[in-house]
Amino acid sequence: MCRQQQPIVDRLSNDPRFANVVRFIIDFDSGKEYRRQLNVAQQGTLIAFKGKAERARSVGQTDPEALRKVFEATL
Repeated sequence: MCRQQQPIVDRLSNDPRFANVVRFIIDFDSGKEYRRQLNVAQQGTLIAFKGKAERARSVGQTDPEALRKVFEATL
């Protein structure tokens, strides 16, 4: 997640609708193995899973409504 996404994701994480959403943050520079496994090539990539299935992906998005949709994909 990039600096611009951080406050938006924090607000969404505090929304009661997303109380059961688990955030897993990987450092882009030191998490190379995870990036490879998740096919992440760019900073600011958010991936939403429901169970083991990827439900949504956002790359570099900073629009609050677009990020909300990523969160909603986990419900």
